[in-house]
Amino acid sequence: MREKLHHYTKQVIFNIVNVSQECGVSLIALSLVFVFFGFTNDIQGQTINGTVKNNSGQPLSFASIIVKGTSVGTTTDFNGKFSLNIPTDAKVLVVNYVGYERTEVDIAGKLKINIVLKEGVSMHSLTIIGSRGKPRSDVDRPDPVDIISIKDLNNTAQADVGQALHYTTPSFSAVKFGINDLAPLVDPASLRGLAPDQILLLVNGKRRHKVSFFSLNNGIGKGQLGNDINAIPSGAIKRVEVLRDGAAAQYGSDAIAGVINMQLNDARSGGSVRMYLGTAFTKPKYDDEGDNSDLDGDPIYGDDMITDGETFSTSVNFGNEWGDDGFINTTLSFTEAEAYDRSGTYTHSAGWYSSNDSIEAALLTINGIDLDRAVLGGPKNTNGGIFINAGKAMNDKWNFYAFGGVTKKEIVGGVFSRSPTRTTRSVLEIFPNGYNPEVPSELTDAQFVSGAKGEIGNDWILDVSTGHGHNDLQLFARNTVNPSMGSASPTQFFTGALNVSQTLINADASKSLGNTTIAFGTEMRWESFEQSQGQIESWLAGPLADSLDKDVGSAGREGFTDRTEGRWTRRNTGIYAEVECDITEAFLMGGAIRIEDYSDFGSDVSFKAATRYWLTEKVGIRASANRSFRAPALAQVHYSNFSQIAFDNAGNSVVTPFLPSRDVLAQEAFGLSGLEPESSFDLAAGVTAQLNQNFSLTADFYNITIDDRIMVIGGIDATAFPQFNGSSFDEIDIFANLINTTTTGFDFVAHYKKFLKEENSIDVTLAANFNTTTADDLSDEIPDLFKNDKEEILESNDVIYLIEGTPKQKIILTGNYRTKSVGLLVRFTQFGEVTDPQAIYEDSNGNDQQQDPYSAKIITDLAVTGFLTDMFSISLGINNIFDVYPEMLIDPQTRGEVIYSRRTNQFGTQGRFASLTLTYDFK
Repeated sequence: MREKLHHYTKQVIFNIVNVSQECGVSLIALSLVFVFFGFTNDIQGQTINGTVKNNSGQPLSFASIIVKGTSVGTTTDFNGKFSLNIPTDAKVLVVNYVGYERTEVDIAGKLKINIVLKEGVSMHSLTIIGSRGKPRSDVDRPDPVDIISIKDLNNTAQADVGQALHYTTPSFSAVKFGINDLAPLVDPASLRGLAPDQILLLVNGKRRHKVSFFSLNNGIGKGQLGNDINAIPSGAIKRVEVLRDGAAAQYGSDAIAGVINMQLNDARSGGSVRMYLGTAFTKPKYDDEGDNSDLDGDPIYGDDMITDGETFSTSVNFGNEWGDDGFINTTLSFTEAEAYDRSGTYTHSAGWYSSNDSIEAALLTINGIDLDRAVLGGPKNTNGGIFINAGKAMNDKWNFYAFGGVTKKEIVGGVFSRSPTRTTRSVLEIFPNGYNPEVPSELTDAQFVSGAKGEIGNDWILDVSTGHGHNDLQLFARNTVNPSMGSASPTQFFTGALNVSQTLINADASKSLGNTTIAFGTEMRWESFEQSQGQIESWLAGPLADSLDKDVGSAGREGFTDRTEGRWTRRNTGIYAEVECDITEAFLMGGAIRIEDYSDFGSDVSFKAATRYWLTEKVGIRASANRSFRAPALAQVHYSNFSQIAFDNAGNSVVTPFLPSRDVLAQEAFGLSGLEPESSFDLAAGVTAQLNQNFSLTADFYNITIDDRIMVIGGIDATAFPQFNGSSFDEIDIFANLINTTTTGFDFVAHYKKFLKEENSIDVTLAANFNTTTADDLSDEIPDLFKNDKEEILESNDVIYLIEGTPKQKIILTGNYRTKSVGLLVRFTQFGEVTDPQAIYEDSNGNDQQQDPYSAKIITDLAVTGFLTDMFSISLGINNIFDVYPEMLIDPQTRGEVIYSRRTNQFGTQGRFASLTLTYDFK
């Protein structure tokens, strides 16, 4: 791997130097000249002065101003002012600013102008994500970017940001889970068919921290730490930018699949109040076609309509002026979503529940147990938060900015019922009729960033900032027992806590040289991971553990033991250099290189080269190549759980501790030497076209090879290793660099928007993502002990979930018609097939068979909005209007309770959902 890294490094340095030379000077020479001696660009002509503001009169700093047809240009200062030496024959200025319409201004005979830009109603908003060059539209970029405004997100009629992106961006996927360890706390997200921890999340262009936990149950996202996108309330967001390309060279670790940037609302006046009410009204049923021979196709609940998952959400956003030129934008939010349950009809089975019909009837009627109460759908979720975004000019050259917020989330999940007849888990003295454990969780997310951006000598722009973020998870269990303690057991437990924190210092310098932009900078990052033990009763081996073979720990969620407790830290320093050059008006080239050093595993190098060439005025081609990497998360290195209990196929308890890869005994037994970073090489090529002012399209192919993917090696037989003699361990789980994969895909976006007479408009988008992932080989870093198990590992359930657990295709067709008083949105979303390797059924001969992949489904959504006044609107949305469900398990699991896969699905199991949204916009 080091040899390949050395080769990649030489190649990228060669490419970047070549790009710089094509633009007329080497990168090193540029840096020396510009830093120490400055740069002058003499143009014979005259000077024009002016200002650039928005409709509210707010100055727009760093707006791009270019003389049309030339590379002569400048940017505005923090007061929105500019001064530009222009050729004598210059007639038109082109003004660009992120989130505003591109504007052409006639300057013939003028030496002073005031320019007002209109906000985001054009087809192609501008963005600077993925480059520190001038803002560019999605069709003008060398790499693909989706730009989704807050209006587009709200039009989905979804209750949270993650689901709104799920239905607007084909390459992005996020589904909700009920019973599956910690997965219900954060929707496992995927971009371009890759893992949740291979997405980098930015807020206002600054790195945001990951969550502190991961799910260890089988299914998508197992062992992977992603981001909680829903911790940022939609009311605080101005737009979302999704970069569908590797970008570690620009932003550092994790950006293998791409980058999502949440740009916060920066209005300095006005605001909005939004209230959302919704509920499912659905008839859950078996397979939609009813063509399974083992199922009758009838609705599970007969003909009764189910209403559940009631959701209430409200947000208030308002902007305030801060002096003459500053702003403070504040968002308050609150959401309460009730649980919804799609469990199947319970069927008793000897050994798990009582096989005696009279006892069975008693269990169903006596208070204390409800066998249909398990939550297989969505847990109860209550959350609230505050976000603030602020900025103010300090003087003519420098601007101060700050943003951040806190979100608190409380989630109450359910686990499977514990029957009184399963003696290892029952405590009849406390729960004579069995019990239904609940597993509450309290999740706190916080992020605060402040900095200053301004001009230093010779037109250099310097951005310096510092930030801190953390994610804290408190875990509980209630209505449950520690069976090994018998009648002395509590029924409520604190089972432990997990915390991650991240502190950043960033310094970024950039300079525009007409047709060339150069940038360099550094990021210093300090990270920590902390694991805290639960109360002793949540993991204590009580007196009945040996005498009656009772399970140890709080049933449903065992506590972290004192052996797991600790706090671990690391330091990271990264430096980068970047250049972007418009060699001609049609030909763009760019490159970047980044070196990062980690205190716990060493250094890594990332690079990127990208280009875009306009074949005609309307059609262009683009391509990029990049090497990215993902450092192992601290939690993946240090997390442990010595009281973890799994169940075998017969329902018996299996003690399966999770050992950290740093564990001395594990390293000795398995030949581990710690975790290495994942590395990727991404090649992409595409076509971009702006065929006329109404119609555009982009099509991009990509191929991503990822080496040394970090995954869980599960179910290792502990009894085969003398290091664990006397440990009482049955099996062991541990992280390791396991496999190498290749993902190939294709993204397509076609967009048509036309303004009709008066204030009418029609907006149609067809967007699609197709991807496939293959497991190519075992990682070179895998311990020798497992190299002989190549076929078994590559065909294991965990690998199948990784490569086939998310849809291989998603196609979204959206039509939006708008008049002055009414808006109508219709959306069709096709989700491709997925596979659950644990969906096993028994055929007519009594043999176990793998269920076929769940077939593709189409979800239809409808929203009608009435604009009653200029300030007040009301919207009725019906998502999944035809009440489509994923295919069912042929053989329901867990004694009939699990009828849909709880480990993977395409779009969730809530069914038809209706919502009413009231919005009041004030000025």
